[in-house]
Amino acid sequence: MVGCGRNASALAAGAAASDICELTDVIDIAPDAARSVARAAGARAHVGDFDSFLESGADAIDAVIVNTPNDSHADIARSAIAAGRHVLVEKPLALSADAAGAVHRAAEIAGVRLMVAHTLRFMPANAHVRRALDDGELGRPGMLRSHRWLRRFPGPPAGWKHDPARSGGLAVHEAVHEIDQALWLIGERPTHVQAQATPDLLQIHLGYESGAMAICGIATGLPLGSGYYSLALIGSLGAAYADDHHNVHLLYRGGRPQALVSDQRASAVRAQLDEFGSAIAENRNPSVSGADAVAALQIAEAVAASGAAGRTAHLTESGNVIA
Repeated sequence: MVGCGRNASALAAGAAASDICELTDVIDIAPDAARSVARAAGARAHVGDFDSFLESGADAIDAVIVNTPNDSHADIARSAIAAGRHVLVEKPLALSADAAGAVHRAAEIAGVRLMVAHTLRFMPANAHVRRALDDGELGRPGMLRSHRWLRRFPGPPAGWKHDPARSGGLAVHEAVHEIDQALWLIGERPTHVQAQATPDLLQIHLGYESGAMAICGIATGLPLGSGYYSLALIGSLGAAYADDHHNVHLLYRGGRPQALVSDQRASAVRAQLDEFGSAIAENRNPSVSGADAVAALQIAEAVAASGAAGRTAHLTESGNVIA
């Protein structure tokens, strides 16, 4: 794992719980961060960057998790791919769709597995919604509504998350989650995008040729707490709702409701790592591919363009944005 800042503990715990993956080495330029995560995970610590780790001898490493600031994702992923390692990259894959496409093509040429951590797909409640959709219980998707309320970005104002040049801004840093979720559940690319943006609030409307729509909201201004997430999907035959309220979920299928209790985040991270490891072992593409990440970034760029221009952005079949 490259990067021992935010998410490192959750990723280490997910690897410890996995029957497929083993975390053997953690890498960070900050000595205290690398050693602290390594000690907790029972892994080796390397102080330095990823290239120096490769030079020090990494023959036993099958795969790399990239958990660094957004502006370094693409470069580290390309280094890992060039070294013949499979790669799981925290979202976004890159700060632009073009840069993400270059990483995706490099992985295909090298024959390594590239997965991007669009974790909402692996949240237990969302997985139930997707299964209901796949089983035909909801019919054809027509309306998706989701929102996330988050704490203000942590760290000092000079931190990388507060710098759009390093984070990609709210559309790229956060909204790619909702965008990928919409692609996953609606099952088609939007043709037009309307967005309204403030520094800590983003409202997105995605319109589809089929007549379906997705409305997504992301707020990052909560002063305290762990935030809140919810999703509702309305189809031609039924509807499904999921949220993370106290991580308790009710399933209504007639008769008495059934309660599902889960640690959504921990379960999602483990499921994500299991999928990554299984894809490598089975020599197949993971369920969230580089192509998926490129598509999400193309739409995120349309969201940013719409929010900046104050008008609808249209997407061509190739992913180009006409604002």
